[in-house]
Amino acid sequence: MTLQNMDAERAVLGCILLDDGLLQECRLVAKQFSQPIHRVIFQLMRELSEKGEPVDLPSLTARLHPRVLAQFGGIRYFTELAQSVPNVANFSHYEGLVRTAWKMAAGRSIAGELGQRLEQERKGEAIGEAITALSELEEADTPFSGSVREDLAEIYEELQQDTGDLQGVDTGFAKLNAMTGGLREGDFIVIGARPSVGKTAFALNLALQAAASNAAVGLFSLEMGRKPILKRCISYLAGISSQKLNHAKSRFTCEDWEKTSETMAKLHNLPFEVYDKAGITMQDIWTQTRRLKRQHPDQKILILVDYLQLIGGMAVTSEDRRQEISSISRRLKQMARDLKVCVAALSQLSRAVESRNNKRPMLSDLRETGQIEQDADVILLMYREDYYDREAKSGDEVEINVAKQRNGPVGTIKLRFVKECGQFL
Repeated sequence: MTLQNMDAERAVLGCILLDDGLLQECRLVAKQFSQPIHRVIFQLMRELSEKGEPVDLPSLTARLHPRVLAQFGGIRYFTELAQSVPNVANFSHYEGLVRTAWKMAAGRSIAGELGQRLEQERKGEAIGEAITALSELEEADTPFSGSVREDLAEIYEELQQDTGDLQGVDTGFAKLNAMTGGLREGDFIVIGARPSVGKTAFALNLALQAAASNAAVGLFSLEMGRKPILKRCISYLAGISSQKLNHAKSRFTCEDWEKTSETMAKLHNLPFEVYDKAGITMQDIWTQTRRLKRQHPDQKILILVDYLQLIGGMAVTSEDRRQEISSISRRLKQMARDLKVCVAALSQLSRAVESRNNKRPMLSDLRETGQIEQDADVILLMYREDYYDREAKSGDEVEINVAKQRNGPVGTIKLRFVKECGQFL
């Protein structure tokens, strides 16, 4: 079966020869033409247009080598292109036919590659990667509209609803809710801290508060396994110290057993999932997030990644890794927008913090790349004084600095951290 539309490709090129202004509204790229010569002609047209030169027969033939011209029929081929156009007004229709043929051919290629990989590698990961590639193919070609009418109607309806101060997922902290409006759909949030300050515990607090408020939560734990994560959740919800929980048989009272049983039953019923696969990739995250959305179509979705720098990749050098982290950051932001979910990623901070007198972290301390700072809608930086000074009076106090917020104020709130059970209050 041939998946190409030669007549539509010729019609597109012929329309541009008759009216080169059509190039300004054309969304096709050279690779979407099935015929190599059509790709060459279209690319030449683009280059001439970008230089401000006329896109006409003399300009095109002057740029082509005589042997190349001869291979596809010479100047006569260009004149036939222009003569083959029934109506320039149908340009967008011809463009759509070319795009549809390219999508079908690209889809078949992805499916064929999937079949080969399954036979040769026999690994299920290939399926997820193929699904992601097909999704990106669909999204890359989705026509977009600039019409504001539907959005204005939705805004008017929203204005008539009493949403209070909370527009997004409940964080469980009144002051943080007041400052951010909650964890909003489409936002990419970065939570930065030095190791052992408590960012995983803080993320679990956010996750469980969100799940309790009926948001579906997916936690991608790249550093800890599912069972240790669940033990920390039980410790937090039951208010039982992690040390006591790890020696339950010898240290638990009847009240502790009762609390733990009730907590596990509660946790069992929450819309909360933990993915702890080692070497998880962006394809895995994208695939699981789509599945979570299908399972909970009417609920808000919160995705937590612990932590960003551990997402799998193929980089060898530090420069490659910086570029890879930049790409991962952009993909997380894109996922938040495209899938309409809130994505919160934990991030390590650089050691530059340690060399300053004032150890409070700054945006520039985000590790490896400035792209994270650029992509994030909200950046929360955590600071604990007793991390640096064991004798500090505020030993249980943690500062959450809203260092960046695209759609709201910045500032600092203070929480109490009960280390024994990982609770932020």
